[in-house]
Amino acid sequence: MKILFSLFLICFLTIGILAQQDPTISGQLNDNGKVLANTQVKIIKPESQTQVAAAKTDAGGNYQIESLADGDYFLIFTNPQGAEIRQFIVVRDGKVTTDFPQSSITRPSLLGEVSVIASGTLQSGGEVSKTVDVIENRELRERNEFSLTESLRTIPGFRVQQLGGFGRTANIKSRGLRNQDTAVLIDGIRFRDAASILGDASAFLSDFTLTNVNRLEVLRGAGSSLYGTNAIGGTIDFQTAKPQTGFHGGFFGEGGGLGLKRFRGSVSDGTSDGKFGFILGVSRIVFSKGIDGEDDAHNTNFQSRVEYNPFANTSISARFFVSDAFVRLNSNPDTIGNLPASNAAIINAVPLARALLKQYENGATITNFGGASFIPDANDPDAVQKSQFFSGQFVLTQILNSKLIFQGFYQGLQTSRKNTNGVSGIGFQPFGGDETSVFDGQIHTLNGHFNWMPNANNLITFGYEYEREKFGNNGFSTNASDSFTTRANQSSSTFYAQDQLDFFKRKLQISGGVRAQFFDLKNPAFSGTNAPYQNVKLDNPPNAYTFDGSASYFFSRTGTKFRTHIGNGYRAPSLYERFGTFFATYLTPNRFVPLGAPDLKPERSIGFDAGIDQIIYGNRVKLSAVYFYTKLTDTIGYGTLPQPDRFGRDNNLSGGGYLNTKGATSRGAEFSGQVKATDSTDIFASYTFTNSDQRTPQVSGSRILQTLGVPNHQFTLVATQRFGNRLSLNFDYLATSDYLAPIFSNTTFNTYVYRFKGNRRADLTARYEFPTGRENLRLLLSGTIENLFDYDYYENGFRTVGRTARVGFDLNF
Repeated sequence: MKILFSLFLICFLTIGILAQQDPTISGQLNDNGKVLANTQVKIIKPESQTQVAAAKTDAGGNYQIESLADGDYFLIFTNPQGAEIRQFIVVRDGKVTTDFPQSSITRPSLLGEVSVIASGTLQSGGEVSKTVDVIENRELRERNEFSLTESLRTIPGFRVQQLGGFGRTANIKSRGLRNQDTAVLIDGIRFRDAASILGDASAFLSDFTLTNVNRLEVLRGAGSSLYGTNAIGGTIDFQTAKPQTGFHGGFFGEGGGLGLKRFRGSVSDGTSDGKFGFILGVSRIVFSKGIDGEDDAHNTNFQSRVEYNPFANTSISARFFVSDAFVRLNSNPDTIGNLPASNAAIINAVPLARALLKQYENGATITNFGGASFIPDANDPDAVQKSQFFSGQFVLTQILNSKLIFQGFYQGLQTSRKNTNGVSGIGFQPFGGDETSVFDGQIHTLNGHFNWMPNANNLITFGYEYEREKFGNNGFSTNASDSFTTRANQSSSTFYAQDQLDFFKRKLQISGGVRAQFFDLKNPAFSGTNAPYQNVKLDNPPNAYTFDGSASYFFSRTGTKFRTHIGNGYRAPSLYERFGTFFATYLTPNRFVPLGAPDLKPERSIGFDAGIDQIIYGNRVKLSAVYFYTKLTDTIGYGTLPQPDRFGRDNNLSGGGYLNTKGATSRGAEFSGQVKATDSTDIFASYTFTNSDQRTPQVSGSRILQTLGVPNHQFTLVATQRFGNRLSLNFDYLATSDYLAPIFSNTTFNTYVYRFKGNRRADLTARYEFPTGRENLRLLLSGTIENLFDYDYYENGFRTVGRTARVGFDLNF
């Protein structure tokens, strides 16, 4: 979330810009008075994100780049801490200027942060007309973060929940909407699990660890016209690191509470001419104990990237991301005590005392609950989950001429989850032996688009995307007759276009985009003789259409920017929602009970936000305020169906099925402030108010319309203090108001709504760099205390981590 000026607290950059007949950029790089010798400086075209020129600093940190044609560029280099510094420059009629009048390169504008996610092309913050947050690699290291979900908890409007310890289910709700309304990207390309019930990324959010990450970019608001399905409330782009010139490497090791052992290593090399480079990284995280002492979990991530530029106008890259994870699962929270006669009443959440919970886990009968109203997630000794994913991406960029650029990419994504549960544990458990469910998904995406610049103030993007996804589910039981298999697949074709315009010396920015997706279904396959959906004619389901428009105007004299954004979001029905079933072993004979509807319409939303950014006090303070409104006009729910149903769904067997319905309305305001109090002090604070209501209750019969899991109020604070070049302290704090969440009762077989108190979590991290006497060798010691004030809170009834500490060292060369 740090804006570009915060990167310069460590790396103080001085650049002279000279206007000549053939524009020349020259200057000096220095790090708090120490010149940066042998550092590569690149000039990048924003439309193609390809390098058009480069230079390396000499022994005095000086560089010079000559003969730049008229156009817009980004000057990029990597500082000694591994952070990528970016500055927008404009070449017009032989003159070189920065992006905005108050933005000098020695103290960049707070509106000068460079990002991709708002438009799909590199833009400076002054050009962005949408609500965007950026978390740089440097901030992630100063906070000593190691997972994607934990890194996002300070983003305004984002509600992040970890249901249990590391590796368990994680939820991200953006702007008061549902988990499936936030899209996840890796390097700008969608990541989602085709085998999950909702077809989103939620099942794998906990498996994203920060092995080789360059930055995280977040778009708040609708993004479906750019990024397709699920981008309704927000979009997260996990941008992996790129190779550096010369040989570089690093190793990090850490240990701490809950049996934590964490390791990370990386190596990178690149030629001096920028034609070839690679980076490899691997990380391993192990929790041998976890929250209850038996919640062991481990995760291994491998990330790599290769870049090859065979010709001046051609760029080829390949990226691979592999994850292998294991976690022991607990039972879901349960009700306890005297329950109300109706689930329309809200129950205050009082957890069963830890000592009583331990007795309960050991099979004891509890008669005195001590005023408790729910049982937190109890230990289940033989319930485990193994999950893996592989994501491979290939990108080709070709500059056809000065006005036309082509870019194409292919991504192959494979996901797998294997859940096994035995007879041990409390509550309902399998009879007679272990039961295993395997969920396999595949998504193949092929995309090609052109960026056309008819003039210096207009960029038009148009393209086509083909996607094919597959769903597989295997069930295994000790009783062979209870085993089953399911297979389903669908494909889609998408056409999209975007137009970006700027006027009045780039002060006015206008952008508009459209997207149309067309689906093609194939007949599913089921084991057994009584397979559902076999006699149903599969007409092509309804299409998805979206539009997007945004505008901003920057007043350079006052440092004020007004912006507004309106657009559709959508979510394509998952394969499970179209062809979902459950295998009923209690029926004679055993058979599949259908739940899905192949003809479901895509979910649709309309969203609007308007905001203002204000720079004051000589570029030391940035204040932002945003109002947002999102309405889910068409959604997919589960409910009672008219009988008879054309897909053979029986309310008596399944209680209903998937159908189109109406959704929620969420509105609110996001306020944030970023302060550079001194040259060594950064402070970021935010407050979010969210009012999110459903049209129909999420818990049937409850008459409660407030969206579950979403607090009305949320406050975040991130403060960093640096002491010279060696020592830094980082404090981040998150506080939320009370919220509502459901708990299913294994006693009454009904769901009740509980009111949970909000969390108050604070983390403190210290980092110290030891002097090594060598310019390219850095050795750091870090220590982190999580949940500093040992605040006891629950996420939807699941236990959370108390106060813990970890210590690590970092070696970079």
